[in-house]
Amino acid sequence: MRAIFAALSLALLAVAGLFLVLDRPGTVEAQQSDIQVLNHRVDTNFPTDVKFYVEVAGPDEIEEVRVVMKTLGQTTRSAYRQVEFEPSNSVSGEAELLTSGNNYVPPGTRMAYSFEVKDKSGRTLQTEEQVFVYLDDRFEWLTVSEGIITVYYNDPLVRSRAEHVLETALASMRITGPALGINPDVPLHIVTYHNYRDMIGALPFRSQATSSQLITQGMAFDEERVLMVHSGDSSVTATTAHEFVHLLVGDALGRAYSSVPAWLNEGIAEYGSRHGGDRQIINRGIQRAIDSGTVRPLWHLGSYSGTPREIIYAYAHGESVVTFMVLEYGEAKMAELMQAITRTLDIDEALMQVYDLDQHGIDAAWREELGLEPLPRPEDSRGRRPLLENIPDSTIAPILMPSFGSQGPASSSPVEPTAEPAAVAPAEPQPAPTRAMVDSARRPAAEPTSPPAAVSVEPAAPPPDTSVPAPEARSDPPREPAPGGCSPPAAQGGFVGEIALLMLLGAPLGLVAIRRGNGRRG
Repeated sequence: MRAIFAALSLALLAVAGLFLVLDRPGTVEAQQSDIQVLNHRVDTNFPTDVKFYVEVAGPDEIEEVRVVMKTLGQTTRSAYRQVEFEPSNSVSGEAELLTSGNNYVPPGTRMAYSFEVKDKSGRTLQTEEQVFVYLDDRFEWLTVSEGIITVYYNDPLVRSRAEHVLETALASMRITGPALGINPDVPLHIVTYHNYRDMIGALPFRSQATSSQLITQGMAFDEERVLMVHSGDSSVTATTAHEFVHLLVGDALGRAYSSVPAWLNEGIAEYGSRHGGDRQIINRGIQRAIDSGTVRPLWHLGSYSGTPREIIYAYAHGESVVTFMVLEYGEAKMAELMQAITRTLDIDEALMQVYDLDQHGIDAAWREELGLEPLPRPEDSRGRRPLLENIPDSTIAPILMPSFGSQGPASSSPVEPTAEPAAVAPAEPQPAPTRAMVDSARRPAAEPTSPPAAVSVEPAAPPPDTSVPAPEARSDPPREPAPGGCSPPAAQGGFVGEIALLMLLGAPLGLVAIRRGNGRRG
């Protein structure tokens, strides 16, 4: 009996020893976790920086603490900053992330952070990620949300505006998602400012000359998945619809976004913001250009530049071509085109793979739909960088302002054309305007709660909210707009679109009659 008991004892001791060996990694883990983060917080100093404060203690001298930061958007960009402190067993300090100038971060951006700690004995600690939303800390923010979309607003009295913006974005996603072949599942944030004076402080830096000429109605950032909107303006419906579609195009294309020509990018945004399209839209927006023989080759519209009239026409042209492509070949083909662009990073190759037509071929098919003669193929057989001498003179003549309206995605009723703004020549040289710079002047939109009465912009009087000092000039250089974007220069690559009202210094804008419809951004 004693022998049996002794044998059992030895067996138990062996098993216990085995467990001790197996548990050794856990013991090391426990030893490493002796380092503790006692306290941490994030302080937002909008619009200049974010500070990450941390207190750490451990059994040995703390040698290194750093904060790892990520932007949670279409792509995840990470960086780290060292926390400054005097080495000790118990330390505290902070690290700074700049959020203005060339480091501009739009309000509404989701960010994640964690801390990495190392002590003199080699112990390490990696904390779990914490997520926060970078917001304009001048205000207390409220939210309305549905699914992946959250709308921020800073005044309880304008909750209905925020709800309208949310409904508009949801409608845009329902309309355009299938055409792009996407079903987004990552959060999208819309930050609304009811007061334009408040919104000015949240915009990226621009030169004083630019600031004095532009009233920004909306701005989209595809990488951060953020849209900023001036909800106090009557163009809020179409501003939201159009710019939100740009975020969806960014979702569909990812890093290939810059490979999309403006005619396709803006055409999709116009198509989506109109609640889809019909055959009438194909020729309505550009009828005056057709009548005057000034329809440009499609491959000339890789980016938008020129006079306000030319840019407004270019947006109508893009919408007309995209509407034709969807109605003629189907939504599934457009979704295939998005995938082909991500593979090829070349619009002509992508079009050939999906439609068996390059830009010249699409342009010819579209012209035939309108009863126009196709253009001869340019010297470059792929339709890129054509020589102007190969194009009839009539195609590069000044373009007349088209007359067409817009309807936000919340409605599918027929669209009334807007009145044509008077052409104005600046008194002094001006920077080449973009579609965003002229868009509000073209089509101010209906109030979301009720149809507006006729409104006009007096020649010498800008809107009341615009008489604010331009932001103080900083040393940051201006950036070039993305090829497929619809706006003036932005502070970083994630920027994809903006709608602004052109204020030509020294020259009256002219009387702009407003019927029905919604303004557009770029």
